[in-house]
Amino acid sequence: MNSIKLLIFFAFLLFLPNSSAMCTLTPSLINQDPVFAIPGETVKVLFQITGVENPECGVISLELMENYPFSLESGYPKIQTIIGGTYQRDFNSFWIIPYKLRVDSNALNGDQTIKLKTWLNGDSQLAKVINFNLSIEEVRTDFEITLDSYSFSTNKLVLGILNIGEKNAESITVEIPEQQTVLIEGGHIKILGALDSNEDTTATFDAVPNSGNIKINLNYNDETGERRFLTKEVLFSELAFENTRKKSTISLGQIILWLVVIGIVIYLFISRRKKAHHQAMQKFNR
Repeated sequence: MNSIKLLIFFAFLLFLPNSSAMCTLTPSLINQDPVFAIPGETVKVLFQITGVENPECGVISLELMENYPFSLESGYPKIQTIIGGTYQRDFNSFWIIPYKLRVDSNALNGDQTIKLKTWLNGDSQLAKVINFNLSIEEVRTDFEITLDSYSFSTNKLVLGILNIGEKNAESITVEIPEQQTVLIEGGHIKILGALDSNEDTTATFDAVPNSGNIKINLNYNDETGERRFLTKEVLFSELAFENTRKKSTISLGQIILWLVVIGIVIYLFISRRKKAHHQAMQKFNR
């Protein structure tokens, strides 16, 4: 059955007239999501081809030509075909083709070219190649988190947060999730707000930590409004903050004074007992 279909298809191609002069196809890039393709992530592109409603176009083929820094994600065929005169859903007289592309992690900012090739009736020698520009921009940023201070006497843990990237960040929250190395007393999420590139701030938690790595979750909105998530770690050492433990506030002078007072009390107590005993003996001897 499949063999018969193939024979019919090739026969259809054989007897088709040369329609390249009668068929005008106009590809266009109508959408890119997100607006800025991000290195290391994916971008969705949507192409539209008008002119496919003309039956004289015959078999229309379309190929996305992969070139750096873009590569086609699996599940999206590189070459697609449609028969001229075919109307799409709702009787639209154009062809909509979606693709999902992976952007190389080392891609540079700016417009990068992607190529779309079209041809008719299997004759790739008469193919037309059209270049489109996709905008690439690194909108993400990065943060450095440090352990600024801790006090065993107050259980205050202070984290320093520095925006070390080139982009600003909005709606930042920092979280110390539940883990074995630290017990959070009270809220475990702090709202920091906005932090421009190279700016820093602090977040204070009520915590009882143990020596070891403390996991920190950080969420923020990039410049396109996309919510981003980062996980960092800071190392806590109990020895580094040993001097913050509660210590006795009694001085050596106070200790000596208390010893003198106790000595006087004992002396008076013994003296009174001796005096009382002496008086009792005198009364007995009478």
